[in-house]
Amino acid sequence: MGIRYTDTQKELIQATRTGDVAEIERLITSGFDTDCELKYGSSALMIAASRGHAPAIEALARKGAKINRRNKFGVTALMEAVEKGHQDCIKALVAHGADINMPHNNGTTVLLMAAIRRDLKTIKTLIDLGARTDLANFDGWTPLKWAQAESNKAMAELFKSHDVVTEEKKEGEAESETPVEAVPAADPARDHTHDTFWIAFMRAAAAGDIGTMKRLAEEEGVEVNGQSPNGTTALIAAAKNGHKDAVCELIELGADLNLTDAGGMTALTWAAQTGQVMIVKELKTRVAEQTPSEETKEGDKIAPTERI
Repeated sequence: MGIRYTDTQKELIQATRTGDVAEIERLITSGFDTDCELKYGSSALMIAASRGHAPAIEALARKGAKINRRNKFGVTALMEAVEKGHQDCIKALVAHGADINMPHNNGTTVLLMAAIRRDLKTIKTLIDLGARTDLANFDGWTPLKWAQAESNKAMAELFKSHDVVTEEKKEGEAESETPVEAVPAADPARDHTHDTFWIAFMRAAAAGDIGTMKRLAEEEGVEVNGQSPNGTTALIAAAKNGHKDAVCELIELGADLNLTDAGGMTALTWAAQTGQVMIVKELKTRVAEQTPSEETKEGDKIAPTERI
């Protein structure tokens, strides 16, 4: 069953969808809670941000709307505004306290979101408002690395010109002399981060899109065991996101069960850590099916998975 709204909630939703500031202010004056929880944990502020109504954001913010509130998908009003490229809404939200560097549940910042969308205008706006260029998501992607992987020179130059000098870099000059693009992936021999098809392959694995994975591997020759900047493989991405069928397909396509990311985690250890019971069972079975000679040869890599 769908969520049932009161008449006043319906009026609020309609007012924020259309950007009717007068109606929003009327509801505020009447004492209605304009920060009430709507479908999927969203708020009126998120609706206004998604629809591009900066004046409505101003009205709700003045009422005390929770600026950094997340919905059930981990999305904030600022993320909604960035996803749609609403510059005025981004500025209004930040002016009222939106955390410009607060990541999504997967570690992705709004600046990386803008980079993925190739939205230069939004990127410039976010940087001017204080967005950090050096923050990576859980797969190791910073905005600069993403721009370089997509061979987007304009975007890469924009990020490099605003690269943050962190306190750690200030303390160690040797590290600060190393350009970001010179930092290798976990396994340089399998660094395919500059391959557009490989990036699409990784996205498909993380989303459980088997058809796209298979097409890219078979028709475009994508390296199934390529690794992201922090060593994440397609198999690891599929396993930790709970896509069992994608895990099985990747193994059939030649995915290496024993590859680890920069933290020493295999697909199996990631599946166990994220509570993917069926995937853990499947991967354990696949490991057990290896021949004795392979187990002996790869003993150092297999041992961690046997302890789960």
